[in-house]
Amino acid sequence: MEGLTKKEKDFADAYLETGNGTRSALKAYDTESENTAAVQAYDNLRKTKIQNYLADKAERASQRIVELSEQDENRPVALGASKDIMDRAGFKPVEKQETKVSGGLSLTDLFNKTHE
Repeated sequence: MEGLTKKEKDFADAYLETGNGTRSALKAYDTESENTAAVQAYDNLRKTKIQNYLADKAERASQRIVELSEQDENRPVALGASKDIMDRAGFKPVEKQETKVSGGLSLTDLFNKTHE
C-alpha cells in the first residue's frame, strides 16, 4: 500500500499475524526495549495510513468470508483465518457478556426479580 514505509508495513503485517502491537514493533523496528516498542505500537496504530492498510486487509478478508459462505464446500480453516484477520484489524463484533451483581445474580435476573 502506498504511503507506508517498509518498517510501517512490516509492523502492520506483523500485527495482523500476532494481534500484539508491542511484539509487532519489536519485530519491525530496531529496538529491544518493550517500553519503546509499546510506544511505537501505540503511535503506529493511530496513524491513518496504517489504519487504512489494516482496514484494506479486513475488507479483503470480509469478501473472502462471503465467498466461502456461498460455496458448497466446508472451509472452516480459511473462514477462521479471515475472521481472525478482521478481528486483528479492529472489526471484531461485540460479544455479549452477562454482568453479575451482588448475590451472583445477572442484571437480567435482577431486573426480572424487581419487576415481578
